[in-house]
Amino acid sequence: MKLHLSNLGAIKHGEIELGDITLFVGKPNTGKSTAMKALFYSLYCPGNLIKLKQDGFEVKDNLFLLRFTIDREATEENYKNLIRDVLPEGEFKLEPTNVLDFILTQKLSYEENYIPISLPSMYFSKKCNDKDIKRLMSSFSNAIYRISVNGDEGEAIVRAGISDVKQTCLNDEETLSSLSTAFMETVQGRLNYQYCKGFNGFLREKGIDGITYNHYSRSFLTLQNLILQITKDLITYDKRIFNLIKPLLKGQIANVGGNLVYTEENKIIPWDCVSASTLEIVSFLLSVKEGNLVLYEEPEAHLHEELQLLMAIVLYALSSSNRIVISTHSQSILYTIAHLSMLKPTKEELKNLFESIKVKDYEALVEAVEEANNKEVKVKVYHFTEGEVKDMNVDEAVKGMPGTIDVLEKEFKWFSSVHSKMMFKQG
Repeated sequence: MKLHLSNLGAIKHGEIELGDITLFVGKPNTGKSTAMKALFYSLYCPGNLIKLKQDGFEVKDNLFLLRFTIDREATEENYKNLIRDVLPEGEFKLEPTNVLDFILTQKLSYEENYIPISLPSMYFSKKCNDKDIKRLMSSFSNAIYRISVNGDEGEAIVRAGISDVKQTCLNDEETLSSLSTAFMETVQGRLNYQYCKGFNGFLREKGIDGITYNHYSRSFLTLQNLILQITKDLITYDKRIFNLIKPLLKGQIANVGGNLVYTEENKIIPWDCVSASTLEIVSFLLSVKEGNLVLYEEPEAHLHEELQLLMAIVLYALSSSNRIVISTHSQSILYTIAHLSMLKPTKEELKNLFESIKVKDYEALVEAVEEANNKEVKVKVYHFTEGEVKDMNVDEAVKGMPGTIDVLEKEFKWFSSVHSKMMFKQG
């Protein structure tokens, strides 16, 4: 896949071809996060994207009939409005596939019977008395929507027991407008579901089972979920991912009474008391699933140098089953991934490293690194600078991160100068 960027925020021009691991490097405010968001929203199917145009609405003999057309122009404009809320002005396009192109070009052909879980808001005319309104609401709560679509055109039929509702209520323009709007909202939701289902199936055919976007606020959101633990699917995790990140955790994660807890030396540590680094690692564990496209902003956040090294190894190992895109300011993250892809260390060499830094439970990680080595993982590095996105080869990357290495050289030169002056004065 290739992402094209033009006059998007700080980025004047850029083309990014995704590898198994893709790294975005560069100074702050050069567009790394913007490119990450552009990639995410190219592949994310929101639940309110589709727009319909009403072609007719009839009420007759306990039957409601809504005819509609998929309004592709309004759908495209709706997508652009959604993007305006999350990205700066500019243009981007992911090829060969993205969610907007998929929805605008694919034709639906399906039928279904659907019972809404909840009803949209409905407003009734003053010509409808309380008995009429109660009867209408009760009928729609149990009604079955028979939805059929062929290409851009479709219809929805609802049968409801409304024979005892006054005709003056049913035929009133205000009532009909409210009912048709509620019907359209329900049908739009179902068509949106069908399109998103089709798009996600298309991505799975391309080897992407889902998208994980680990953005800046991940640790805070994870902490909220861990403290409340109301929605259990937000605190479940992939067993393989857990085995990969075990070397990074000082303690253990366990299920106690249906709740996820963190323990050290057999003592439960409340989630709001665990270290920032632990919360960062657990956040990664709870968000990433095997087979996902993982978009990870600054994986070095809250991690000590040793943990940055281990996280880089985890990300490299994970690339045997996942595509990964990383934005980073960490020399260690870039340096480690670049060298792993070049040197392809053996199991024994990896064990020597882990034992030298006294890391435990590394067996699964060693196996996964070997899988990545056998896959011949393709690493792509892009340097964001002066409005451009420049492709760097891995040989260049191992020499140091642009910007970072320049600052370090200036820093060491300055320290050397200050030290020389001190020594000269002492002499």
